[in-house]
Amino acid sequence: MAINGKKMNSNKTLVVKLGTSVLTGGSCCLNRSNMVKLVSQFAQQHSAGHRIVIVSSGAIAAGRQDLGYPKLPQIISSKQLLASVGQIVLIKLWKELFSFHGIHIGQMLLTRADLENGESFRNAHDTLYALMKNRIIPIINENDAIATAEIKVGDNDNLSAFVAILAKAHKLLLLTDQDGLLTADPRKHTNAELIQEVKRIDDNLRSIAGNTISVLGTGGMTTKLQAADIACRNGIDVIIAAGSKPDVIKDVINNVSVGTYFHAIKKI
Repeated sequence: MAINGKKMNSNKTLVVKLGTSVLTGGSCCLNRSNMVKLVSQFAQQHSAGHRIVIVSSGAIAAGRQDLGYPKLPQIISSKQLLASVGQIVLIKLWKELFSFHGIHIGQMLLTRADLENGESFRNAHDTLYALMKNRIIPIINENDAIATAEIKVGDNDNLSAFVAILAKAHKLLLLTDQDGLLTADPRKHTNAELIQEVKRIDDNLRSIAGNTISVLGTGGMTTKLQAADIACRNGIDVIIAAGSKPDVIKDVINNVSVGTYFHAIKKI
């Protein structure tokens, strides 16, 4: 293992962010079938020697489902309550599904403070690398149950970009319910086309991304573009693709064109 800025070996490190819409299939609860298919893909690449780091949304949706869809006041403590309950449900399901492949997982709950504070950053860094070195797949989420507005990253798209930097990843894959970044919102414009390649993120691209927010998630294409910008500026390629696409993980690992590809900015 190398933690001095170099990649650990010739195999690749891939950080994958799973949006709530991917894990629920657009429904109001976790879709076990979708998660089984994803875990099978992860397991295949893990067995091939690649390092997989997962940033998983879905805790609030899982909590709402587990509690029987309660009517709660629209305040931050309600979301924290749901996240607290749902995180247990979510991680237990991940553990169950990965155990079928003989793979261990480790949970990491982070906040912005963990990623900005020197000592906390080093601790998170060391934990992440210890998990990867020992062939344990990290499952990462924001610590919603206790995070305040001042220390929250705010969404798992941006969190995944910081995790990719922390992991010194080769690529960051943002899986969503869309094929990638499109020229317009496909729900409003049937002629919207996929943007296959982005070499520079500019104001025009930000305008195209708009502010599309899924029903169950906290992000949209805007936050994915923010995440791509952060990762690309730190030398990490980013792909936005559909989580429902067969073999999407293998395609990204093997450099097969899929979704929207954001080229990393080369460091001088």
